[in-house]
Amino acid sequence: MNLRRWTILAILSLLVGGLGYRWYQQSRAAVASFVPNDALLVMDSHELLTNSDPAGLSIQQLPLFSTAVQRLKRLLYSATDSAQVQALLAQKTIRYSVHPLTRSAFEIIFCVPVGTPADQGFLQRLQQPDPNRFRILSRQYAGQTIYELRDLRNQSYGSFLLYRDHLIGSPSALLLENVARHLSQFFRTSTGVDFPESAANLANLYVNADVLGQLLSNPAANASLLRTFLPQTLTLQFRRSDSPTHWLGFATDPITNRQDVANLFAGQTPHRIRNGALIPQRTATLYHLGISDPARFGQSLTTLLRASDNARLRSRLSRITSLLPNLYNALSGDVILCRFESSNTAIGQVLILEGTNVQQLSNAIQGVAYRLGGGAKSAARPVAARPYLGHQLLPLPVDELPATLFTNLFAGFSQTWMTQHGRCVVLANSEENLQAWIQQMNSHTVWATDERLSALLTQTLRPAHFTSFTRLPRSGSSFLNQWPTPWQNLLGPEPFERVENLAYQATYGQDRILSTVILGRTSRQADTTLLGRVLLRKRIPFNASLIASPVVAGRLSDPGAQIWAQNSAQQFVLLTTDKDKIVQDTTDGPIRSNVVAVDWRNNGQLQYLFMTSRSLYVADLGLKRVQLQRIALPAGIETSYLALLSGNRQQSSIVALMAHRDGSIYALDRQQQRINRLFTSPKKEPLQLPFQVIDQRGQLAVLGLQTDGFLHYWEGGATQTINREATRFPLKLAINSEDARDSVRFAGPALFLPASNQIVTVNANGELITVGSNGLIISRKQLYRPLRDGTFRLFPDAEQTGYILLRTTDADVAVLDAQGNRRFELRGLKPDQTHVQYHRLGAGVEILAVKSGNFTTLYDLSGNRIGNRPIPSDFPVTLQFDDASNELYIVSSIQKAVQLFSIRIR
Repeated sequence: MNLRRWTILAILSLLVGGLGYRWYQQSRAAVASFVPNDALLVMDSHELLTNSDPAGLSIQQLPLFSTAVQRLKRLLYSATDSAQVQALLAQKTIRYSVHPLTRSAFEIIFCVPVGTPADQGFLQRLQQPDPNRFRILSRQYAGQTIYELRDLRNQSYGSFLLYRDHLIGSPSALLLENVARHLSQFFRTSTGVDFPESAANLANLYVNADVLGQLLSNPAANASLLRTFLPQTLTLQFRRSDSPTHWLGFATDPITNRQDVANLFAGQTPHRIRNGALIPQRTATLYHLGISDPARFGQSLTTLLRASDNARLRSRLSRITSLLPNLYNALSGDVILCRFESSNTAIGQVLILEGTNVQQLSNAIQGVAYRLGGGAKSAARPVAARPYLGHQLLPLPVDELPATLFTNLFAGFSQTWMTQHGRCVVLANSEENLQAWIQQMNSHTVWATDERLSALLTQTLRPAHFTSFTRLPRSGSSFLNQWPTPWQNLLGPEPFERVENLAYQATYGQDRILSTVILGRTSRQADTTLLGRVLLRKRIPFNASLIASPVVAGRLSDPGAQIWAQNSAQQFVLLTTDKDKIVQDTTDGPIRSNVVAVDWRNNGQLQYLFMTSRSLYVADLGLKRVQLQRIALPAGIETSYLALLSGNRQQSSIVALMAHRDGSIYALDRQQQRINRLFTSPKKEPLQLPFQVIDQRGQLAVLGLQTDGFLHYWEGGATQTINREATRFPLKLAINSEDARDSVRFAGPALFLPASNQIVTVNANGELITVGSNGLIISRKQLYRPLRDGTFRLFPDAEQTGYILLRTTDADVAVLDAQGNRRFELRGLKPDQTHVQYHRLGAGVEILAVKSGNFTTLYDLSGNRIGNRPIPSDFPVTLQFDDASNELYIVSSIQKAVQLFSIRIR
């Protein structure tokens, strides 16, 4: 009997305790308990709707915060007066959370405290909106009344419910039902996220591990490895930085399973990036490791690398273990990886290693490369360093050398080129990228010389062990394309429209990770009142008619840039951006080719090469001076295209290539100061220009397609007279009928794509052909041909980083993408007076310049016209884009004047 009484009393006590606990939770009305536990992300802010800073970046403009504001405003601002909403929300902390709605959609729930008497009038207005515009639908669900605001066309503006002095709303009625079910549960299982209260915290954001994994799940961008440097969860507190253009989010989170990474930085004093003078302005992505104790760092890094699951990496480490201490001990301060913006999938990378003794560090790296490359086996053919602008460029015949030494965060070096600069050793993933880096060092277009980037480096970025930085406009669409579809749908097509810089920094303690997230912009935004207007910057008149397109040397945004023009008196005239007009010399005709820059004289300066109909000229630049050297051309040279050579170690004296009308390739020799035949075609048929120069692991290769369909792939030989084609080349692509009049011809070139290791071209009849690098045809695809005749051609951009397809008739041009799908058409062009240029100018700007008659019109690749009017031009225009000012520069010429235009573009 006593046992029975005690059992009953225990059950009653549990019931009373449970009811008491539920009453306590509900009476406390903690906003954290209102959020269902499937929240992917939680944030709050007491200034999100009241902050407006016209001089700088407001928190409303940050990604996700802007989406949350839009969702809240759509419901509250539609049904009530905006002044009432501002009064209601002023200084109130509003909770937002993101929840899965379907497999491909996420949506936001917001929770607004409405406990004051002044809020009751607003709630009454919300539940009784203007009947001439809106109506309110209500229904009971799980003990809650769910209201839905609709207009007279039955379009929903969102749903809401009232619970315990809180207004809970969402664009999705389904999510509101989920909230109602959650509130009716006896024991609620919510996220339980509480943010610390601080007047300095203008917003807070909590991100769980699953979301971080989804947003950093693209191995091609090394995001999976980047994830290991982040904590499992992030609880960020956003504050203003000293700069009004950036916001900082601070977080302190447990180490959890990141102990290996924390050990990597044990004993390392965090510091800012020191070598801002070595970071190019056009850097798209940057990774930085801060080192203060190199010996300890080397030991920890070796332990971390040995724990890798990669068997090849462990095998490599076992071969170089004895060499690693000397290498790591020679490091000091900064390890910086710069990734340049790329027009194609071949990303340019440069690794900057600061050393205590640069020669010791250089020797250690060469020793590692020597042993990984096979030791004495690879020494039979020694490789000499190549001079370039005062630097010695040395190829290291080892793939993924930086990844072997510094984790896979530094992967992407299929080959490695090395040089020294000051206290640093610099490694690049191609000779071309290393040369581009050196050019930027010589021209001082680096972070340290840019006022805004220098301030970002020295003030906004914090001292840290690890820094990841991305300039979003330069990284193109790849940054967002890696995100899952639900997040892309939630954030919209341009979530980073107002944000240019995204950085994550981490400092590792014994049991905590101190994180900083930085969002903002450094470049000035384009004046929206001038967007799309064509502005005439300078007009320089001539007394005589011009005979060729003006040529630009340097960047037009730089006051030291030069423009060269030629008049009918054969005069070569130097123009400056200050409107100087100085006659320099005479030439034997108009410039016919493109202009390429090369260290021709090995004097640490760039010279410029171009061709007329009879000669090749070398131009040395000085202060308001140009000195020309003439080299005679052999008869029959195609003077419209000059190709710059890179990566040919066996023939280092050869700097540029050109085509002959018989299909052969000629080379400009620096030592002999003359032009010699390099490759010979057995068939006497012209090559389609431009032919392509390919750097295959330091070996020269040339891809050329003749009009009759013979595809050549020449490989560099030991002498200039050798004629060596790759196996299975030349390859005949055309399939001719018995009638010679129906022979298939090619109106455009072929293009090698490094990312896919394939060659692609299209014949004049629209057959898209893909060829493997082994000389085997992979596919043939017939593109759609309208009834009207049209000629197809592959059309690469000026830098040969990608291509579009063109279908042309006498007066029409259809622009197709790489797969042959139609983008847009241009009609009514002037026959025999149309010239098309395709430019990939960086920062995601791709432009088609179409000259028809005496005017040039600019288009993006969606067919939208750029500029409010055509550009007057007797010759094809020159384009440059400066993303620091969002300005597109256009140099054109009319009969007796050179004109410089600009367009502000987004």
